[in-house]
Amino acid sequence: MIDIHNHIIPGIDDGAQTLEDSIELLKLAVDNGIQKLVCTPHMHAGRFDNDVDTILPHFIKLLSKKNKLKLPIEIAMAAEVRISDEFMMQLKKGRVPMLGQWEGADCVLLEMPHAQIPMGIDNLINWLKRQNIRPVIAHPERNKEIMRYPERAQALADKGVLFQLTAASVSGQFGSQAEEISQWLLDKKLVQFVASDAHNTTRRPPAMKAAAGVLDTWVGEEERIKLTHTNPDVLTQSIFLKQHSQQYSQQHSQQHSQQFYQEKEQ
Repeated sequence: MIDIHNHIIPGIDDGAQTLEDSIELLKLAVDNGIQKLVCTPHMHAGRFDNDVDTILPHFIKLLSKKNKLKLPIEIAMAAEVRISDEFMMQLKKGRVPMLGQWEGADCVLLEMPHAQIPMGIDNLINWLKRQNIRPVIAHPERNKEIMRYPERAQALADKGVLFQLTAASVSGQFGSQAEEISQWLLDKKLVQFVASDAHNTTRRPPAMKAAAGVLDTWVGEEERIKLTHTNPDVLTQSIFLKQHSQQYSQQHSQQHSQQFYQEKEQ
């Protein structure tokens, strides 16, 4: 499986707090059958003031430690961005790490306020469309307005929005209402991705395996594979390719430097 939403990068939001926490989460992810994982720390103006420049150094430390331990999982970097005026300015300045690409458009993982669908979201979606960006809305099943009026998710989908359910909602760990809305959204074919939204090893682990069992019952194995692997793979191919390219370039540069100094010494 491929997990496109979690808070595993240490020390920059309400997820993992130490590098050791992050490694334990990665080990749990492996145990849950996750082969690839996109780290998506919060970008939430006034609460978690992150952007690509604050996220990248912490991600590099995690990547280096993961590689040193030879954990059998690939990781890449994006962000979960709270809808705000600051988000639009950061996007214009190229400070928002993208989640990948879908049908020729760049994608960003967006978080709505928990209490409601924000006013002006239609204008935001239209503005993003003009920038050739599609929003992937995180955990719509936990939004209070969608819980009351699930048909409003259909209106967003009609505008081209993509949806990502939380694995723990599917398996009932966020309560019966989030579970029911998850099933409603799946029944309406509005969901493209299921991801963990993991924060820690106890209350919010990367519990994709439990969700996969429920999905097999709800939608069948073929659709479950689509939601947890095929679609996430299509979405994130570009950022994993970029990650591989950067790692190769760094390794090649280090090897070239070592060879250069060895030749000088000779």
